[in-house]
Amino acid sequence: MPVYKLDRFEVRPDARLDAERAMFDYASYVRAELPDTMWTMYRDPHAPTRFTAIAVSRDAAAEARAVAAPGTATFLAAIEPLLVGAIETSASELVTSSDLQRRHRPDAKRARRR
Repeated sequence: MPVYKLDRFEVRPDARLDAERAMFDYASYVRAELPDTMWTMYRDPHAPTRFTAIAVSRDAAAEARAVAAPGTATFLAAIEPLLVGAIETSASELVTSSDLQRRHRPDAKRARRR
C-alpha cells in the first residue's frame, strides 16, 4: 500500500532562496535515486516562507529507503538551519482521488452479470 507523508515548515524570510535551492536539489535527487518515491513541494502564495511537501512512496519499504537515503540526510542538514520552528510531519492513507478509476465499494451491492 502506498505511503503518503506531508511535511509542513516555515523558513526565515532571509533564507527562502537558500531553502528553495535545497528543495530543487532534493527533488532532483529523489527523481534520480529513489524511483519508488515521488516528492513534491508547495509554497503558500500568501505566506511565501511556508512550505508543504508531499512524499508518496510505493510501499513501506520504499518509504524506509527514502528516509534512510543519504540525499535525505543532506537535504535535512541544509534545511534545518533555515527553519522557523520544527518540521511538522503527518502520514496519510489514500481514501479516494479524482484520478482513480471507479472501483468496487465494499458496501455496494454487486451487480449481476449475464
